[in-house]
Amino acid sequence: MKTTSRGPLAVLIAVLLAVAAGAGGARAASDGPHGSGGRGGPVGSAGQGGSSGPAGVHGASGAGGASGAGTASAALTQAGGGRDAARAEAAEAVRAYWTPERMRHAAYQGGGPSRGAIEHAQRQIAAPAAAESAAESAAEPTDEPGSVPPAAASSPGAPTAADEIPTRVGRILYVDPFDGKDKACDGNALNSGSRRLVVTSGSCVYSRAAHAWMNNWVFIPGYFRGNAPYGKFVGDWGYTFNAWIDEGNMNYDFGLATTHPNESGQRLVDRVGGDGFAWNQPKEEFVSANGYSVNGQIPSGCGGYTRPAAFGGIELPCAPSDGGLSRGGRWLMYVEPDTTLGYVNGVTSIHQPSGFLQSPYVNTEFRDFFYRVADS
Repeated sequence: MKTTSRGPLAVLIAVLLAVAAGAGGARAASDGPHGSGGRGGPVGSAGQGGSSGPAGVHGASGAGGASGAGTASAALTQAGGGRDAARAEAAEAVRAYWTPERMRHAAYQGGGPSRGAIEHAQRQIAAPAAAESAAESAAEPTDEPGSVPPAAASSPGAPTAADEIPTRVGRILYVDPFDGKDKACDGNALNSGSRRLVVTSGSCVYSRAAHAWMNNWVFIPGYFRGNAPYGKFVGDWGYTFNAWIDEGNMNYDFGLATTHPNESGQRLVDRVGGDGFAWNQPKEEFVSANGYSVNGQIPSGCGGYTRPAAFGGIELPCAPSDGGLSRGGRWLMYVEPDTTLGYVNGVTSIHQPSGFLQSPYVNTEFRDFFYRVADS
């Protein structure tokens, strides 16, 4: 679906039409290819740079509007013209849809190249010189590094998952509008002003095959074999870059989603905590990649040093024995051993047959994207 710039009235009409569409995932209600501008003010408390955190750690002020890549958004749960009670009822219907059996049998997208990745690679092959030049110029960040700090859970309640199950890593479940089948991705709780953000890949919120947003979207932190130990956090709004929607550009295969509270009325980060977010960091840095095995329903992960990837992003050698990681899982840097909290610096876009995971490089555009929705 081609996303184009629209005036305020056109955007309002699009949003109202999406809200009237009923529960289970709207079509695109876009803010146009240049986004709507960032949000001002710091998110979280200010930190200090140094060995314990990313370069340039600070409570950065809100950024301005996104650049040409822009962002698009759509409601993942709607009902009753946006009334709170009706939307809560719609969210409850999504929770009820995801029974333990459905959760266990939802098929992962898998780790192979996505349709967008293949198209992007074909364009690179057609212009190898330009691709090589772009990769060389993107070898090191040129803009100022920065980050938003992580946050511990503020109302965690009694632990309900086994110690070896990460609490902020979770399974994303949705109905793919392309074929109507139950599918799954990986995601992670991300700290922000709203304390209800999930970070994942763009392909886990928007289906390029169907030109539509995912339906019945839910995030389950600490998922394990059909269990939702911390509750089900139904998607409220989904966000990704227009460059992913329109072109399948791997450099923008990145998504955020806001969530409804769980069954107990708790916000996501209040319940399980949220990792920080870092941008313009060195392209060669130690990270841990976490998600779920593509061949099972148990947490999986690997760690190592990233390196620049030919398409402009970063890649990580990763060959877990349980079949590899699915899309959308976090790449975490500067992990604090006592709390396990760290800074998200990438997400799994694809798992190459060569054994490398690949992620977009999180730069200033991603900072602007984050601040646009941080308090939503």
